Amino acid sequence: MNEEAVSIMSQSKRRLTKLKLLSNFFENVDIISIYIKTDIIHKLFEENKTLDYNKLELFHLQYTDSLIELLNKIKKKKETDLLAVINEINVNNQYISAFEEKKVDSFEIDRKMYSGTFSQHLKALYKDLTEDKFTLNWNDVLYFQKKYAAEFYRTEADETKLKSHPVPSYQYQDYSIERKLLGKLNIQNFKVRFVCGFRIDRNEYELFRIFQSDEHFIFNVEEKKLYLIDDELSYLNTSENESNQISIINQLKRKNEELEETIHERKRTLPDKVDSVLKDYLRNLENIDIMNQIFDVNEETNILRAMLNLNINN
Repeated sequence: MNEEAVSIMSQSKRRLTKLKLLSNFFENVDIISIYIKTDIIHKLFEENKTLDYNKLELFHLQYTDSLIELLNKIKKKKETDLLAVINEINVNNQYISAFEEKKVDSFEIDRKMYSGTFSQHLKALYKDLTEDKFTLNWNDVLYFQKKYAAEFYRTEADETKLKSHPVPSYQYQDYSIERKLLGKLNIQNFKVRFVCGFRIDRNEYELFRIFQSDEHFIFNVEEKKLYLIDDELSYLNTSENESNQISIINQLKRKNEELEETIHERKRTLPDKVDSVLKDYLRNLENIDIMNQIFDVNEETNILRAMLNLNINN
């Protein structure tokens, strides 16, 4: 192979590389098929040293170069159009990463500790009532709501199911506790488990389950009341609280998946005129006798060269 042939084959390989990168970008079946067919033509010359390498160069000049130029134009415009989408994905990913780096499991640990703290608080409350004393500091239990309500408490619920009904109650400082509830708590030695919290507007409600029973009660933080809840439970979501930031992160991940799919679809979709010319181009490569005819092309038969003058912005 002489020096000129080596140069032609080297240039042909570079063109194939460009065409492959473009086919990877667009993920369009016609472009991929054109790349494969062009690669086959290149290999025919690579494996058959008796062929006229100038014909390969002529083929690329008349076909491949025009195709690459056209696809680069479209690619540049698509990249501009997709920049906003890509930026949105990047911003979402930055937020996701920042949150996941600082993510801690303190809520789950504190939730278990809070159950024990509230149990001790109720036990002390009962003792004070029997001795007609008022020693409790309610901040000992209010800390949990202040720390976690805004981020973790459930914001969607029928508030009427959380509200109290008139029931006989004991008054303790500014708080009231249903008499029947206090009796049931005494039977179970005041052991309770925090189930979940609700935050409707600015009103917070905490749901507790009495130890070794199916009975539940509400701590109405705003109204400073504790009372049993029964039938209303079936209308409420009582699953464990989840950080609303985690919910946002999950939404952002789903959004990014949708945006990624949008990118792939936009890349694959080509203007109708371009799509039509690619199909014609591919048919020419598939129908022609490569060895005898593919290089017998005239300037006026180069449909791609005309395509380069299209207003692809439309």
